[in-house]
Amino acid sequence: MVLILISWMYIALTCVHLGLGLSYFIKLKTNQLIPVLIYGLFSVAMLSSIWAVWGRINIEFHLFLLALNGLIYASNKKQIHQIYQDFVGDLKALSVLIKVLLAVVTMLIIAQCATAPFVIDNETYYIQTIKWLNEYGLVKGLANLHISLGQISGWHILQSAFSFSFLHQNFNDLSGFCLLIGNTFAFLKLHEYFKTHQIADLLMGLFPVANVLFFQLISAPSPDIPVYVLSFMLFYYLMQHLKSEDIAHFHFMALLGFFILFVKITAFALILIPLLVLTLHFKKWSNQLLPIGFLGLLTLILFVTKNAITSGLPLFPLTHLRLPVDFAVPLSSAEFYFNSGKMCLFFVTPQEYQSMSFLQIALRWLFASKISGLINVSTVLILLMSPIFIYKFHHKKELWFIYGVSVIEFALLLLSSPVYRYFIYLTLFWGFFIVICLIQNQKFISGVYAISVMATAFVLFFPLNFDGLTQNKLISQNSPFSFKNVIFPHKNSKLQTTYKVVQNRNLKYNAPVQSEFFWANGDGNLPCVNQEQIDYFEQTLGVVPQMRGANLSDGFYTKSTPKQ
Repeated sequence: MVLILISWMYIALTCVHLGLGLSYFIKLKTNQLIPVLIYGLFSVAMLSSIWAVWGRINIEFHLFLLALNGLIYASNKKQIHQIYQDFVGDLKALSVLIKVLLAVVTMLIIAQCATAPFVIDNETYYIQTIKWLNEYGLVKGLANLHISLGQISGWHILQSAFSFSFLHQNFNDLSGFCLLIGNTFAFLKLHEYFKTHQIADLLMGLFPVANVLFFQLISAPSPDIPVYVLSFMLFYYLMQHLKSEDIAHFHFMALLGFFILFVKITAFALILIPLLVLTLHFKKWSNQLLPIGFLGLLTLILFVTKNAITSGLPLFPLTHLRLPVDFAVPLSSAEFYFNSGKMCLFFVTPQEYQSMSFLQIALRWLFASKISGLINVSTVLILLMSPIFIYKFHHKKELWFIYGVSVIEFALLLLSSPVYRYFIYLTLFWGFFIVICLIQNQKFISGVYAISVMATAFVLFFPLNFDGLTQNKLISQNSPFSFKNVIFPHKNSKLQTTYKVVQNRNLKYNAPVQSEFFWANGDGNLPCVNQEQIDYFEQTLGVVPQMRGANLSDGFYTKSTPKQ
Protein backbone atom coordinates (compact mmCIF):
# COMPACT_ATOMS: atom_id res chain seq x y z
CA MET A 1 0.00 0.00 0.00
CA VAL A 2 2.74 2.41 0.94
CA LEU A 3 4.64 1.95 -2.31
CA ILE A 4 1.42 2.32 -4.30
CA LEU A 5 0.60 5.58 -2.51
CA ILE A 6 4.08 6.97 -3.20
CA SER A 7 3.88 6.01 -6.88
CA TRP A 8 0.44 7.63 -7.17
CA MET A 9 1.79 10.87 -5.71
CA TYR A 10 4.42 10.95 -8.45
CA ILE A 11 1.83 10.04 -11.11
CA ALA A 12 -0.46 12.82 -9.88
CA LEU A 13 2.34 15.41 -9.95
CA THR A 14 3.34 14.34 -13.46
CA CYS A 15 -0.26 14.45 -14.68
CA VAL A 16 -0.84 17.91 -13.22
CA HIS A 17 2.26 19.29 -14.93
CA LEU A 18 1.67 17.64 -18.31
CA GLY A 19 -2.06 18.23 -18.11
CA LEU A 20 -1.44 21.91 -17.60
CA GLY A 21 0.90 21.89 -20.59
CA LEU A 22 -1.78 20.25 -22.75
CA SER A 23 -4.43 22.72 -21.56
CA TYR A 24 -2.20 25.54 -22.80
CA PHE A 25 -1.82 23.78 -26.14
CA ILE A 26 -5.58 23.66 -26.71
CA LYS A 27 -5.90 27.19 -25.28
CA LEU A 28 -7.86 26.13 -22.22
CA LYS A 29 -6.92 27.50 -18.83
CA THR A 30 -8.43 25.66 -15.87
CA ASN A 31 -7.67 25.42 -12.18
CA GLN A 32 -9.82 22.30 -11.64
CA LEU A 33 -7.65 19.39 -10.58
CA ILE A 34 -9.73 16.53 -12.00
CA PRO A 35 -9.83 17.75 -15.62
CA VAL A 36 -6.12 18.61 -15.42
CA LEU A 37 -5.35 15.05 -14.22
CA ILE A 38 -7.33 13.63 -17.15
CA TYR A 39 -5.44 15.89 -19.53
CA GLY A 40 -2.22 14.67 -17.95
CA LEU A 41 -3.05 10.97 -18.29
CA PHE A 42 -3.97 11.56 -21.93
CA SER A 43 -0.72 13.46 -22.52
CA VAL A 44 1.43 10.67 -21.07
CA ALA A 45 -0.54 8.10 -23.10
CA MET A 46 0.22 10.00 -26.30
CA LEU A 47 3.87 10.63 -25.46
CA SER A 48 4.54 7.04 -24.37
CA SER A 49 2.79 5.68 -27.48
CA ILE A 50 5.02 7.79 -29.72
CA TRP A 51 8.06 6.71 -27.69
CA ALA A 52 7.11 3.02 -27.97
CA VAL A 53 7.27 3.18 -31.77
CA TRP A 54 11.01 3.82 -31.51
CA GLY A 55 12.08 2.19 -28.27
CA ARG A 56 11.27 0.69 -24.89
CA ILE A 57 9.24 2.53 -22.25
CA ASN A 58 11.72 2.32 -19.45
CA ILE A 59 14.08 4.51 -17.45
CA GLU A 60 14.99 6.54 -20.54
CA PHE A 61 11.38 7.59 -20.93
CA HIS A 62 11.16 8.59 -17.27
CA LEU A 63 14.26 10.75 -17.55
CA PHE A 64 12.49 12.52 -20.40
CA LEU A 65 9.34 12.87 -18.26
CA LEU A 66 11.37 14.26 -15.36
CA ALA A 67 12.92 16.89 -17.61
CA LEU A 68 9.50 17.79 -18.99
CA ASN A 69 8.07 17.95 -15.46
CA GLY A 70 10.80 20.31 -14.35
CA LEU A 71 10.43 22.55 -17.38
CA ILE A 72 6.64 22.89 -17.00
CA TYR A 73 6.82 23.41 -13.25
CA ALA A 74 9.53 26.07 -13.52
CA SER A 75 7.47 28.10 -15.97
CA ASN A 76 4.04 27.61 -14.30
CA LYS A 77 4.68 27.52 -10.54
CA LYS A 78 1.95 29.99 -9.71
CA GLN A 79 -0.85 28.23 -11.57
CA ILE A 80 0.24 24.78 -10.38
CA HIS A 81 0.11 25.96 -6.78
CA GLN A 82 -3.27 27.54 -7.46
CA ILE A 83 -4.63 24.22 -8.76
CA TYR A 84 -3.63 22.51 -5.51
CA GLN A 85 -4.99 25.35 -3.36
CA ASP A 86 -8.34 25.30 -5.17
CA PHE A 87 -8.60 21.54 -4.78
CA VAL A 88 -7.82 21.70 -1.06
CA GLY A 89 -10.48 24.41 -0.78
CA ASP A 90 -13.01 22.13 -2.51
CA LEU A 91 -12.18 19.32 -0.09
CA LYS A 92 -12.54 21.59 2.93
CA ALA A 93 -15.96 22.68 1.69
CA LEU A 94 -17.29 19.10 1.72
CA SER A 95 -19.61 17.99 4.48
CA VAL A 96 -18.18 15.84 7.25
CA LEU A 97 -20.01 12.78 5.91
CA ILE A 98 -18.59 13.15 2.39
CA LYS A 99 -15.09 13.80 3.77
CA VAL A 100 -15.26 10.58 5.76
CA LEU A 101 -16.62 8.61 2.80
CA LEU A 102 -13.91 9.94 0.49
CA ALA A 103 -11.15 9.16 3.01
CA VAL A 104 -12.43 5.62 3.62
CA VAL A 105 -12.93 4.88 -0.07
CA THR A 106 -9.43 6.18 -0.86
CA MET A 107 -7.88 3.77 1.65
CA LEU A 108 -10.01 0.89 0.38
CA ILE A 109 -8.95 1.56 -3.22
CA ILE A 110 -5.26 1.55 -2.29
CA ALA A 111 -5.73 -1.64 -0.25
CA GLN A 112 -7.53 -3.38 -3.11
CA CYS A 113 -4.75 -2.44 -5.53
CA ALA A 114 -2.25 -4.17 -3.22
CA THR A 115 -4.12 -7.51 -3.46
CA ALA A 116 -3.73 -10.33 -5.97
CA PRO A 117 -5.14 -9.51 -9.44
CA PHE A 118 -8.63 -10.88 -10.08
CA VAL A 119 -9.14 -10.35 -13.84
CA ILE A 120 -8.48 -13.37 -16.08
CA ASP A 121 -7.25 -11.22 -18.97
CA ASN A 122 -4.40 -10.11 -16.73
CA GLU A 123 -2.99 -13.63 -16.98
CA THR A 124 -3.70 -13.81 -20.71
CA TYR A 125 -2.09 -10.64 -22.01
CA TYR A 126 -2.07 -7.63 -19.61
CA ILE A 127 1.16 -8.65 -17.87
CA GLN A 128 2.92 -9.76 -21.04
CA THR A 129 1.86 -6.69 -23.03
CA ILE A 130 3.33 -4.34 -20.42
CA LYS A 131 6.51 -6.41 -20.18
CA TRP A 132 7.06 -6.19 -23.93
CA LEU A 133 6.47 -2.43 -23.86
CA ASN A 134 8.90 -1.98 -20.96
CA GLU A 135 11.63 -4.05 -22.58
CA TYR A 136 11.20 -3.44 -26.32
CA GLY A 137 8.38 -0.99 -27.04
CA LEU A 138 6.06 -1.90 -29.90
CA VAL A 139 7.39 -5.09 -31.52
CA LYS A 140 6.66 -6.02 -35.13
CA GLY A 141 4.35 -8.99 -35.45
CA LEU A 142 4.05 -9.58 -31.70
CA ALA A 143 0.51 -10.87 -32.25
CA ASN A 144 1.97 -13.84 -34.14
CA LEU A 145 3.33 -15.07 -30.82
CA HIS A 146 -0.01 -14.63 -29.04
CA ILE A 147 -2.95 -13.06 -30.85
CA SER A 148 -4.11 -11.18 -27.74
CA LEU A 149 -0.86 -9.23 -27.76
CA GLY A 150 -2.12 -7.54 -30.92
CA GLN A 151 -4.83 -5.70 -29.03
CA ILE A 152 -2.48 -3.42 -27.12
CA SER A 153 -4.75 -0.96 -25.34
CA GLY A 154 -3.72 2.65 -24.90
CA TRP A 155 -4.29 1.98 -21.21
CA HIS A 156 -1.60 -0.69 -21.18
CA ILE A 157 0.81 1.67 -22.91
CA LEU A 158 0.03 4.21 -20.19
CA GLN A 159 0.41 1.55 -17.47
CA SER A 160 3.79 0.59 -18.93
CA ALA A 161 4.85 4.22 -18.52
CA PHE A 162 3.86 4.09 -14.84
CA SER A 163 4.91 0.52 -14.02
CA PHE A 164 8.39 1.70 -12.96
CA SER A 165 9.81 -1.71 -13.93
CA PHE A 166 13.35 -0.42 -13.40
CA LEU A 167 12.53 0.15 -9.70
CA HIS A 168 10.01 -2.52 -8.70
CA GLN A 169 8.28 -5.35 -10.58
CA ASN A 170 4.83 -5.21 -8.98
CA PHE A 171 3.31 -1.86 -9.97
CA ASN A 172 0.21 -2.56 -12.08
CA ASP A 173 -2.41 -0.42 -10.35
CA LEU A 174 -3.11 2.50 -12.69
CA SER A 175 -6.76 1.46 -12.92
CA GLY A 176 -7.02 2.03 -9.17
CA PHE A 177 -5.58 5.53 -9.59
CA CYS A 178 -8.19 6.18 -12.29
CA LEU A 179 -10.98 4.89 -10.07
CA LEU A 180 -9.81 7.23 -7.30
CA ILE A 181 -10.06 10.14 -9.74
CA GLY A 182 -13.60 9.06 -10.65
CA ASN A 183 -14.63 8.67 -7.02
CA THR A 184 -13.18 12.05 -6.04
CA PHE A 185 -15.00 13.77 -8.90
CA ALA A 186 -18.20 11.95 -7.92
CA PHE A 187 -18.01 13.00 -4.26
CA LEU A 188 -17.46 16.62 -5.29
CA LYS A 189 -20.56 16.44 -7.49
CA LEU A 190 -22.57 14.74 -4.74
CA HIS A 191 -21.72 17.72 -2.55
CA GLU A 192 -22.93 20.03 -5.33
CA TYR A 193 -26.19 18.08 -5.61
CA PHE A 194 -27.03 18.60 -1.96
CA LYS A 195 -26.81 22.35 -2.69
CA THR A 196 -28.28 22.64 -6.20
CA HIS A 197 -30.39 19.44 -6.58
CA GLN A 198 -29.41 19.07 -10.24
CA ILE A 199 -29.92 15.58 -11.59
CA ALA A 200 -26.56 15.55 -13.43
CA ASP A 201 -24.72 16.08 -10.14
CA LEU A 202 -26.58 13.20 -8.51
CA LEU A 203 -26.07 10.82 -11.44
CA MET A 204 -22.34 11.46 -11.28
CA GLY A 205 -22.41 11.45 -7.50
CA LEU A 206 -23.81 7.92 -7.37
CA PHE A 207 -20.83 6.49 -9.29
CA PRO A 208 -19.01 5.22 -6.13
CA VAL A 209 -22.08 3.17 -5.15
CA ALA A 210 -20.86 0.58 -7.66
CA ASN A 211 -17.37 0.34 -6.15
CA VAL A 212 -18.06 -3.19 -4.96
CA LEU A 213 -18.12 -4.16 -8.66
CA PHE A 214 -15.30 -1.88 -9.79
CA PHE A 215 -12.94 -3.11 -7.08
CA GLN A 216 -12.69 -6.53 -8.68
CA LEU A 217 -10.96 -4.93 -11.68
CA ILE A 218 -8.50 -2.47 -10.15
CA SER A 219 -5.80 -4.85 -8.91
CA ALA A 220 -4.90 -5.34 -12.59
CA PRO A 221 -4.62 -2.70 -15.35
CA SER A 222 -8.10 -3.36 -16.75
CA PRO A 223 -9.06 -0.91 -19.54
CA ASP A 224 -12.67 -1.23 -18.42
CA ILE A 225 -12.15 1.03 -15.39
CA PRO A 226 -11.09 4.13 -17.38
CA VAL A 227 -14.03 3.53 -19.72
CA TYR A 228 -16.41 3.54 -16.73
CA VAL A 229 -14.88 6.67 -15.20
CA LEU A 230 -14.48 8.66 -18.41
CA SER A 231 -17.91 7.71 -19.78
CA PHE A 232 -19.70 8.86 -16.61
CA MET A 233 -17.75 12.12 -16.80
CA LEU A 234 -18.61 12.46 -20.48
CA PHE A 235 -22.32 11.95 -19.76
CA TYR A 236 -22.11 14.47 -16.93
CA TYR A 237 -20.51 17.17 -19.06
CA LEU A 238 -23.02 16.64 -21.86
CA MET A 239 -25.93 17.03 -19.44
CA GLN A 240 -24.41 20.19 -17.98
CA HIS A 241 -23.00 21.87 -21.07
CA LEU A 242 -24.81 20.73 -24.24
CA LYS A 243 -26.02 24.23 -24.99
CA SER A 244 -23.00 26.06 -23.63
CA GLU A 245 -21.10 28.14 -26.17
CA ASP A 246 -17.91 27.91 -24.13
CA ILE A 247 -15.57 25.82 -26.29
CA ALA A 248 -13.63 24.71 -23.19
CA HIS A 249 -16.40 22.27 -22.29
CA PHE A 250 -16.38 20.84 -25.81
CA HIS A 251 -12.60 20.43 -25.69
CA PHE A 252 -12.88 18.37 -22.53
CA MET A 253 -15.69 16.22 -23.92
CA ALA A 254 -13.76 15.64 -27.14
CA LEU A 255 -10.64 14.66 -25.23
CA LEU A 256 -12.69 12.26 -23.08
CA GLY A 257 -14.03 10.71 -26.28
CA PHE A 258 -10.56 10.36 -27.83
CA PHE A 259 -9.19 8.88 -24.62
CA ILE A 260 -12.00 6.32 -24.35
CA LEU A 261 -11.46 5.14 -27.93
CA PHE A 262 -7.69 4.89 -27.47
CA VAL A 263 -8.23 2.85 -24.31
CA LYS A 264 -10.98 0.56 -25.62
CA ILE A 265 -12.18 0.71 -29.21
CA THR A 266 -15.28 -1.36 -28.35
CA ALA A 267 -16.73 1.82 -26.77
CA PHE A 268 -16.73 3.37 -30.25
CA ALA A 269 -20.24 4.85 -30.10
CA LEU A 270 -19.33 7.25 -27.29
CA ILE A 271 -17.44 9.47 -29.75
CA LEU A 272 -20.88 10.48 -31.05
CA ILE A 273 -21.35 12.64 -27.95
CA PRO A 274 -18.64 15.25 -28.68
CA LEU A 275 -19.62 15.07 -32.36
CA LEU A 276 -23.17 16.10 -31.47
CA VAL A 277 -21.92 19.06 -29.44
CA LEU A 278 -19.69 20.06 -32.35
CA THR A 279 -22.55 20.02 -34.85
CA LEU A 280 -24.60 22.35 -32.62
CA HIS A 281 -21.85 24.97 -32.36
CA PHE A 282 -19.71 24.38 -35.44
CA LYS A 283 -20.20 27.83 -36.98
CA LYS A 284 -19.19 29.63 -33.80
CA TRP A 285 -16.20 27.37 -33.08
CA SER A 286 -14.96 26.60 -36.60
CA ASN A 287 -11.86 28.81 -36.32
CA GLN A 288 -10.88 27.38 -32.91
CA LEU A 289 -10.85 23.65 -33.70
CA LEU A 290 -7.30 23.18 -34.95
CA PRO A 291 -5.67 22.13 -31.62
CA ILE A 292 -8.39 19.64 -30.62
CA GLY A 293 -8.57 18.41 -34.21
CA PHE A 294 -4.82 17.75 -34.08
CA LEU A 295 -5.25 15.69 -30.90
CA GLY A 296 -8.01 13.66 -32.55
CA LEU A 297 -5.85 13.03 -35.60
CA LEU A 298 -2.88 12.11 -33.41
CA THR A 299 -5.02 9.63 -31.48
CA LEU A 300 -6.18 8.01 -34.72
CA ILE A 301 -2.65 7.82 -36.15
CA LEU A 302 -1.27 6.24 -32.98
CA PHE A 303 -4.17 3.76 -32.81
CA VAL A 304 -3.55 2.64 -36.39
CA THR A 305 0.24 2.65 -35.96
CA LYS A 306 0.33 0.45 -32.86
CA ASN A 307 -2.02 -2.06 -34.51
CA ALA A 308 -0.06 -2.04 -37.77
CA ILE A 309 3.21 -2.71 -35.95
CA THR A 310 2.04 -5.45 -33.59
CA SER A 311 -0.30 -7.35 -35.94
CA GLY A 312 -0.10 -5.96 -39.47
CA LEU A 313 -3.84 -5.25 -39.10
CA PRO A 314 -4.22 -1.44 -38.79
CA LEU A 315 -7.86 -1.70 -37.68
CA PHE A 316 -7.37 -4.58 -35.24
CA PRO A 317 -9.55 -6.27 -34.04
CA LEU A 318 -11.12 -5.85 -37.50
CA THR A 319 -9.36 -8.01 -40.09
CA HIS A 320 -10.65 -6.28 -43.23
CA LEU A 321 -7.38 -4.45 -43.90
CA ARG A 322 -4.15 -6.49 -43.81
CA LEU A 323 -0.81 -4.90 -44.64
CA PRO A 324 1.46 -6.66 -47.19
CA VAL A 325 4.24 -7.26 -44.65
CA ASP A 326 5.89 -10.49 -43.57
CA PHE A 327 4.85 -10.04 -39.93
CA ALA A 328 1.11 -9.63 -40.58
CA VAL A 329 -1.03 -12.09 -38.61
CA PRO A 330 -2.57 -14.79 -40.85
CA LEU A 331 -6.32 -14.45 -41.24
CA SER A 332 -6.74 -18.09 -40.17
CA SER A 333 -5.21 -17.33 -36.76
CA ALA A 334 -7.21 -14.13 -36.29
CA GLU A 335 -10.48 -15.74 -37.34
CA PHE A 336 -9.92 -18.71 -35.02
CA TYR A 337 -9.28 -16.36 -32.11
CA PHE A 338 -12.27 -14.11 -32.73
CA ASN A 339 -14.69 -16.92 -33.60
CA SER A 340 -13.76 -18.99 -30.55
CA GLY A 341 -14.11 -15.83 -28.46
CA LYS A 342 -17.57 -15.12 -29.85
CA MET A 343 -18.77 -18.64 -29.14
CA CYS A 344 -17.56 -18.34 -25.57
CA LEU A 345 -19.23 -14.95 -25.13
CA PHE A 346 -22.54 -16.19 -26.53
CA PHE A 347 -22.34 -19.42 -24.48
CA VAL A 348 -22.66 -21.74 -27.49
CA THR A 349 -20.63 -24.64 -28.88
CA PRO A 350 -19.05 -24.46 -32.40
CA GLN A 351 -21.84 -26.68 -33.73
CA GLU A 352 -24.54 -24.53 -32.18
CA TYR A 353 -22.89 -21.34 -33.46
CA GLN A 354 -23.11 -22.67 -37.02
CA SER A 355 -26.66 -24.04 -36.81
CA MET A 356 -28.53 -21.55 -34.60
CA SER A 357 -30.15 -18.32 -35.86
CA PHE A 358 -29.04 -14.96 -34.51
CA LEU A 359 -32.22 -14.73 -32.44
CA GLN A 360 -31.56 -18.12 -30.86
CA ILE A 361 -27.97 -17.17 -30.07
CA ALA A 362 -29.11 -13.83 -28.62
CA LEU A 363 -31.63 -15.57 -26.38
CA ARG A 364 -28.96 -18.03 -25.23
CA TRP A 365 -26.80 -15.04 -24.32
CA LEU A 366 -29.67 -13.19 -22.65
CA PHE A 367 -30.63 -16.07 -20.39
CA ALA A 368 -27.11 -17.26 -19.60
CA SER A 369 -26.55 -18.77 -16.19
CA LYS A 370 -25.60 -16.98 -12.99
CA ILE A 371 -24.26 -13.41 -12.95
CA SER A 372 -23.88 -13.11 -16.73
CA GLY A 373 -27.55 -13.81 -17.36
CA LEU A 374 -28.61 -11.63 -14.42
CA ILE A 375 -26.71 -8.60 -15.74
CA ASN A 376 -27.74 -9.27 -19.34
CA VAL A 377 -31.45 -9.39 -18.48
CA SER A 378 -31.14 -6.40 -16.14
CA THR A 379 -29.44 -4.34 -18.84
CA VAL A 380 -32.10 -5.09 -21.45
CA LEU A 381 -34.93 -4.31 -19.02
CA ILE A 382 -33.29 -1.08 -17.84
CA LEU A 383 -32.70 0.11 -21.40
CA LEU A 384 -36.32 -0.70 -22.31
CA MET A 385 -37.69 1.13 -19.27
CA SER A 386 -35.46 4.21 -19.43
CA PRO A 387 -37.37 6.07 -22.20
CA ILE A 388 -40.50 5.97 -20.03
CA PHE A 389 -38.70 7.60 -17.14
CA ILE A 390 -36.96 10.15 -19.37
CA TYR A 391 -40.29 11.19 -20.89
CA LYS A 392 -42.13 11.35 -17.58
CA PHE A 393 -39.51 12.87 -15.27
CA HIS A 394 -36.72 14.56 -17.26
CA HIS A 395 -37.78 15.19 -20.83
CA LYS A 396 -34.52 16.80 -21.99
CA LYS A 397 -32.48 16.55 -25.19
CA GLU A 398 -29.31 15.71 -23.30
CA LEU A 399 -30.78 12.56 -21.77
CA TRP A 400 -32.41 11.48 -25.01
CA PHE A 401 -29.11 11.76 -26.80
CA ILE A 402 -27.21 9.83 -24.13
CA TYR A 403 -29.91 7.19 -24.33
CA GLY A 404 -29.60 6.97 -28.11
CA VAL A 405 -25.83 6.58 -27.90
CA SER A 406 -26.27 3.96 -25.16
CA VAL A 407 -28.58 1.89 -27.35
CA ILE A 408 -26.21 2.14 -30.32
CA GLU A 409 -23.25 1.13 -28.16
CA PHE A 410 -25.16 -1.78 -26.64
CA ALA A 411 -26.29 -2.98 -30.08
CA LEU A 412 -22.73 -2.85 -31.44
CA LEU A 413 -21.48 -4.84 -28.47
CA LEU A 414 -24.29 -7.37 -28.82
CA LEU A 415 -23.16 -8.00 -32.40
CA SER A 416 -19.47 -8.23 -31.57
CA SER A 417 -18.40 -8.57 -27.92
CA PRO A 418 -21.38 -8.96 -25.56
CA VAL A 419 -19.33 -9.17 -22.35
CA TYR A 420 -21.13 -7.54 -19.44
CA ARG A 421 -17.88 -5.86 -18.37
CA TYR A 422 -18.05 -3.90 -21.62
CA PHE A 423 -21.52 -2.42 -21.10
CA ILE A 424 -22.18 -2.51 -17.37
CA TYR A 425 -21.46 1.23 -17.10
CA LEU A 426 -24.57 1.77 -19.25
CA THR A 427 -26.56 -0.52 -16.97
CA LEU A 428 -25.39 1.44 -13.93
CA PHE A 429 -25.97 4.89 -15.43
CA TRP A 430 -29.54 4.18 -16.48
CA GLY A 431 -30.21 2.10 -13.38
CA PHE A 432 -29.14 5.07 -11.25
CA PHE A 433 -31.34 7.33 -13.38
CA ILE A 434 -34.44 5.21 -12.81
CA VAL A 435 -33.81 5.06 -9.07
CA ILE A 436 -33.35 8.81 -8.65
CA CYS A 437 -36.48 9.48 -10.68
CA LEU A 438 -38.33 7.73 -7.86
CA ILE A 439 -36.22 8.60 -4.79
CA GLN A 440 -33.98 11.62 -4.18
CA ASN A 441 -34.13 11.77 -0.40
CA GLN A 442 -30.79 12.78 1.14
CA LYS A 443 -31.08 10.25 3.97
CA PHE A 444 -31.76 7.49 1.45
CA ILE A 445 -28.71 8.47 -0.60
CA SER A 446 -26.52 8.56 2.51
CA GLY A 447 -27.81 5.13 3.52
CA VAL A 448 -27.06 3.69 0.08
CA TYR A 449 -23.52 5.04 0.32
CA ALA A 450 -23.04 3.54 3.78
CA ILE A 451 -24.22 0.12 2.59
CA SER A 452 -22.01 0.36 -0.50
CA VAL A 453 -18.88 1.18 1.51
CA MET A 454 -19.56 -1.64 4.00
CA ALA A 455 -20.17 -4.13 1.19
CA THR A 456 -16.97 -3.05 -0.57
CA ALA A 457 -14.94 -3.36 2.63
CA PHE A 458 -16.45 -6.77 3.37
CA VAL A 459 -15.50 -8.17 -0.05
CA LEU A 460 -12.03 -6.65 0.31
CA PHE A 461 -11.14 -8.05 3.74
CA PHE A 462 -12.93 -11.41 3.87
CA PRO A 463 -12.41 -14.45 1.60
CA LEU A 464 -15.55 -15.22 -0.37
CA ASN A 465 -16.65 -17.97 -2.73
CA PHE A 466 -18.33 -16.83 -5.96
CA ASP A 467 -19.45 -20.25 -7.18
CA GLY A 468 -23.04 -19.06 -6.98
CA LEU A 469 -22.24 -16.22 -9.39
CA THR A 470 -19.92 -17.79 -11.94
CA GLN A 471 -18.96 -21.15 -13.41
CA ASN A 472 -15.40 -19.97 -14.05
CA LYS A 473 -13.16 -21.52 -11.42
CA LEU A 474 -10.44 -18.92 -12.05
CA ILE A 475 -12.65 -16.18 -10.61
CA SER A 476 -14.67 -18.28 -8.18
CA GLN A 477 -12.91 -16.67 -5.21
CA ASN A 478 -12.12 -13.06 -4.43
CA SER A 479 -8.66 -11.65 -3.69
CA PRO A 480 -8.88 -10.49 -0.06
CA PHE A 481 -6.39 -8.04 1.39
CA SER A 482 -3.40 -9.44 3.27
CA PHE A 483 -1.52 -7.36 5.81
CA LYS A 484 1.76 -8.54 4.31
CA ASN A 485 0.91 -6.17 1.45
CA VAL A 486 0.78 -3.05 3.65
CA ILE A 487 4.18 -1.99 2.26
CA PHE A 488 4.72 -4.04 -0.89
CA PRO A 489 1.86 -4.87 -3.29
CA HIS A 490 1.13 -8.44 -4.36
CA LYS A 491 3.00 -9.68 -7.41
CA ASN A 492 1.38 -8.96 -10.78
CA SER A 493 0.02 -12.50 -11.25
CA LYS A 494 -2.16 -14.57 -8.97
CA LEU A 495 -1.08 -17.83 -10.63
CA GLN A 496 1.49 -20.01 -8.91
CA THR A 497 3.13 -20.93 -12.18
CA THR A 498 6.52 -22.43 -12.98
CA TYR A 499 7.96 -22.25 -16.48
CA LYS A 500 10.00 -24.40 -18.82
CA VAL A 501 12.02 -23.44 -21.89
CA VAL A 502 10.65 -24.81 -25.16
CA GLN A 503 12.37 -24.73 -28.55
CA ASN A 504 10.28 -24.75 -31.74
CA ARG A 505 12.53 -24.26 -34.78
CA ASN A 506 14.14 -20.84 -34.27
CA LEU A 507 11.74 -19.79 -31.50
CA LYS A 508 12.85 -20.41 -27.92
CA TYR A 509 10.13 -19.43 -25.45
CA ASN A 510 9.04 -19.83 -21.84
CA ALA A 511 5.88 -21.89 -21.34
CA PRO A 512 3.84 -22.61 -18.19
CA VAL A 513 4.62 -26.12 -16.93
CA GLN A 514 1.00 -26.64 -15.93
CA SER A 515 -1.34 -24.42 -17.91
CA GLU A 516 -4.38 -22.94 -16.16
CA PHE A 517 -6.23 -22.43 -19.45
CA PHE A 518 -5.56 -22.35 -23.19
CA TRP A 519 -4.63 -18.66 -23.57
CA ALA A 520 -2.83 -18.28 -20.21
CA ASN A 521 0.71 -16.87 -20.07
CA GLY A 522 1.04 -15.48 -16.56
CA ASP A 523 4.17 -13.61 -15.52
CA GLY A 524 6.82 -15.63 -17.33
CA ASN A 525 10.01 -14.13 -18.78
CA LEU A 526 9.88 -12.92 -22.38
CA PRO A 527 8.99 -14.46 -24.72
CA CYS A 528 6.24 -16.32 -22.90
CA VAL A 529 3.40 -18.30 -24.44
CA ASN A 530 1.44 -21.45 -23.66
CA GLN A 531 2.92 -24.51 -25.38
CA GLU A 532 -0.56 -25.99 -25.67
CA GLN A 533 -1.57 -23.00 -27.80
CA ILE A 534 1.55 -23.20 -30.02
CA ASP A 535 1.10 -26.94 -30.60
CA TYR A 536 -2.63 -26.61 -31.30
CA PHE A 537 -2.12 -23.89 -33.91
CA GLU A 538 0.60 -25.91 -35.60
CA GLN A 539 -1.40 -29.13 -35.66
CA THR A 540 -4.81 -27.65 -36.51
CA LEU A 541 -4.13 -24.50 -38.52
CA GLY A 542 -0.70 -25.36 -39.87
CA VAL A 543 0.98 -22.22 -38.53
CA VAL A 544 3.73 -21.60 -35.99
CA PRO A 545 5.33 -18.33 -34.79
CA GLN A 546 8.99 -17.75 -35.57
CA MET A 547 11.51 -15.01 -34.88
CA ARG A 548 12.19 -12.54 -37.70
CA GLY A 549 15.82 -12.11 -36.68
CA ALA A 550 18.39 -12.92 -34.06
CA ASN A 551 16.89 -10.58 -31.46
CA LEU A 552 13.43 -10.41 -29.90
CA SER A 553 13.25 -6.75 -30.92
CA ASP A 554 13.19 -7.88 -34.57
CA GLY A 555 9.71 -9.28 -33.99
CA PHE A 556 7.87 -12.39 -35.14
CA TYR A 557 6.22 -13.83 -38.22
CA THR A 558 4.04 -16.88 -38.82
CA LYS A 559 5.52 -19.84 -40.66
CA SER A 560 3.24 -22.27 -42.50
CA THR A 561 3.68 -25.94 -41.57
CA PRO A 562 1.96 -29.17 -42.64
CA LYS A 563 -1.21 -29.81 -40.65
CA GLN A 564 -1.20 -32.99 -38.59
